[in-house]
Amino acid sequence: MKKKQAAAAILIIASISNMALPVDAAASTSKEEVVYVNMQSDGEVENIDVVNIFDGGEITDYGNYSSVKMLTTTDKINQTDGTITISSDSDKVYYQGSLIHAEIPWDISIQYFLDGKEYTPEEIAGKSGALEIKIKITKNKACKGSYYKDYALQTSFSLDTNLCSNIRANGATIANVGADKQLSYTILPGKGLDTSIYADVKNFEMDAATINGVKLNLNLDIDDEELTEKVEQFVDAAQQLDNGATKLYNGTDDLKDGSGELNTGLLTLNSGAVDLNTGITNLQKGVSSMQKGLDTLDSQSSNLTAGSAEVKKALNTIQQNLNAVSITADELKQLTTASGEIKNGISNLSDGIASLKKNLGYAQYKQAMAQNGLDVDSLKNQNQQAINNCSSQIAALKKTIAELEKQEGLEDQISDLKKQINSLENTIQILSVNNAAIGGTESYLDNVSAGVDELYNGITSLETEYSKFDSAVSELVATLTNLVPKLSALTDGVNQLVARYEELDNGVNSYTDGVTAIAGGYKQIVNGVASLASGSKELVNGSAQLSSGSGELYDGVLALCDGAKDLSDGTGQLSSETSKMNDKLQDEMDDILDSIGGEKTETKSFVSKKNKHVESVQFVMKTEAIEKPEVPVRETVQKTSKSVWEKLTSLFK
Repeated sequence: MKKKQAAAAILIIASISNMALPVDAAASTSKEEVVYVNMQSDGEVENIDVVNIFDGGEITDYGNYSSVKMLTTTDKINQTDGTITISSDSDKVYYQGSLIHAEIPWDISIQYFLDGKEYTPEEIAGKSGALEIKIKITKNKACKGSYYKDYALQTSFSLDTNLCSNIRANGATIANVGADKQLSYTILPGKGLDTSIYADVKNFEMDAATINGVKLNLNLDIDDEELTEKVEQFVDAAQQLDNGATKLYNGTDDLKDGSGELNTGLLTLNSGAVDLNTGITNLQKGVSSMQKGLDTLDSQSSNLTAGSAEVKKALNTIQQNLNAVSITADELKQLTTASGEIKNGISNLSDGIASLKKNLGYAQYKQAMAQNGLDVDSLKNQNQQAINNCSSQIAALKKTIAELEKQEGLEDQISDLKKQINSLENTIQILSVNNAAIGGTESYLDNVSAGVDELYNGITSLETEYSKFDSAVSELVATLTNLVPKLSALTDGVNQLVARYEELDNGVNSYTDGVTAIAGGYKQIVNGVASLASGSKELVNGSAQLSSGSGELYDGVLALCDGAKDLSDGTGQLSSETSKMNDKLQDEMDDILDSIGGEKTETKSFVSKKNKHVESVQFVMKTEAIEKPEVPVRETVQKTSKSVWEKLTSLFK
């Protein structure tokens, strides 16, 4: 790889001309300095040359140079004890001095790795593999002055794409320059560089890397009106967000109170449902016992009808015997005994119906419930109160949903609240059904009780009438016993008795049929109470689940309330901290511009503090290229005198 030295010299002269600041022609002692630093391929400084630029005239300059020489004129240059003097009629005078033991403002380190192994620049030349070039630029604390914090650097590496592929360089600007990839890094004042370049290489070579340093004074005119307007919009939005978050927190706080009341009410409902279930279970046991009593009574009806049939049969026998003018004392005794059994049966039946009347009825049902710890009227009132509370909660939840629907991003919370409304409506339905069941039980028991009253009145009348009949039978037997001879009169009396007993026997049969009907109808009560007990268990389970769900709802509402409180606090802090954001933004912008613009300090000479009126100091740093060794070629050199241009280009050989 050949160095294009002449072209490099042209570019450098053009760079110097473009970067030179205008100077006052009358100030003959003003100057510019271009510091050329030749470095090894690893960044180690080899030598430092300074090109000093003056207007023509009488020139006095200072510097600790090992040697000096004119570059653009043939004027004589004098150097004595660090003082350089020149007298020239040219418009511009360029002279070069080689510094002794100078320190540049930056420590520059360039390391080369191939397949993870580090190589020296000489060792890596011509090799192939996965290349990594580590570049690190830091402050050189041994260098005096403010160059590090005032000067920006432009660092460039050039890789031949014929030798390098898959080039990667984080933070670099990559440009195509012919067949080369040029990787450029811009380093602001006071900042360093720590990065790597990666590539896959074959027969690796690389042109010299260049690092140029100039003092950076940015005169930026930034129109921040639009940015300020956007910040004001953000501040207003933060305030609106804070207001919305406050409303949300207030709403969730009300929701928390309502959910607490709902949770308490549902706990009370569950407790009442448990008590109701206990009472209904006891009622079920009671009606089952009553059913057994009715079944027993019904089973005795056959004995009653059989006894009545026996009496009827006996009367018929007496009638027949009397009609046959034949009657015995045993037959009269049998009649008396049968009539007594009928009387006792009617009495037992009357006692059973009286007991049934005493224990059957809605008042007795409520009393039985109360003895088992359940006040039916109180439960009914509590159910209605719970219905009213649930209706109030539904109204409150609908109001909260209406408030939340005004906010965005709260769809999940709104959905949860709607589910709560659905659960409350189901609760109202369950409670309404419960009260309806209580009312139905009252109506049914009142109707059955009225039927039992009629049955009791009938059996009482039957008992009274049969008592009279039994007395009549006893009297008749006594009369017959005493008046056997008077069979004719007795026969007439027996015939009348048989006729009347036919009506009594029909009444007994009707009574037993009624008992059978009552027993069959009471089975419906038993089945209804069983269904009521099953429904009561479902009510207990449902109210328990509802109470559990209400507890989870309350916990969720508490979490929502806490989250809304945190949101409100956060938005409040956001609103507070952004209220003066415009002033902070302006201060931050000023700080940023100061950091990238460099310090607005007086430009001082890099060579000697004795030099005054320094217009500019520029640093041009260049590493050695990495090249494979070339076979020497003998050339014929013609010795001729060098021109000024040749002298200038020879600086870069």
